[in-house]
Amino acid sequence: MRSTAGTIAFSTAAVVMVLLAAAAAVALAFFIARPGAVKILGALPGNPWWFMYRETLHAPSWEVLWRIGAALATAAIAAAAAFRAFMLFSNVSSPILPFLIVFLFSLGLECLRAGTAYLYASDGSIEAAIVLTRAMYWGRFVGLLGLLCGGLFCIDLKYRKFGVLTAVVFLVSFAMAASLPVDRTMFLAQLTWKLGDEQGVWFVNLVIGTLAVATSAGASLARRDRRFIWLAAGFALLLLSRDLLIFSVDPVQLGCGLLSLSGGIVVCLRTLLALQQQGKEPAAPT
Repeated sequence: MRSTAGTIAFSTAAVVMVLLAAAAAVALAFFIARPGAVKILGALPGNPWWFMYRETLHAPSWEVLWRIGAALATAAIAAAAAFRAFMLFSNVSSPILPFLIVFLFSLGLECLRAGTAYLYASDGSIEAAIVLTRAMYWGRFVGLLGLLCGGLFCIDLKYRKFGVLTAVVFLVSFAMAASLPVDRTMFLAQLTWKLGDEQGVWFVNLVIGTLAVATSAGASLARRDRRFIWLAAGFALLLLSRDLLIFSVDPVQLGCGLLSLSGGIVVCLRTLLALQQQGKEPAAPT
């Protein structure tokens, strides 16, 4: 059952997500109206995937608009899915749903790319742009840890104080993002500043993502229901979409990321609904 505190938290997160999307839309309109500003962002070094750099992107400057637009589309899809998951939580009181919602809302912080792009193109404060970059990484860590919590509940984690768990996820993610070294000499085509320790971040992402998928898949053995394999596949699609939307600079790849996100959401929600109807999913406390 939904609690009053949970409803307030959801409403607050939804308002923040709308504000972020609105700010990104304003920045997008600014770049459309100022082609000269877009050209400044047209030849940035690209990092299409972990450790794969291209010194010069050599891409049309308008592709910057695709990256901001993809962040907006991601926020819209994630917000709609989060609302759907929140509505389901009144009947499908799975403890996995709150942390799926946390993951979805974390994607809204990718709209901050519009802010970093504006600051860079307008020769604004580097410090402010770095803060926005750290905020995006905070959201990425929150999303990863949220999925990991969902995976742990798949194998029947008994702890049910969602507020405490969420606070821990937020604080641990904040510590991780605040401690990241940032190379302020290189602004990337992904509209974020380059990290100084990418190998460490890559390893953390790999470990947490693997654990999230492995725990959800392992529940198929621990709880003797093959449908948890589908849930693990949904988690894998969400993680794939996250990486595609973070690193891609090509419109086709960004589109694939949005499709992967939509597919992962559908698979996860339908699987959780089926598990609850069959009594396989332990209900959250009332």
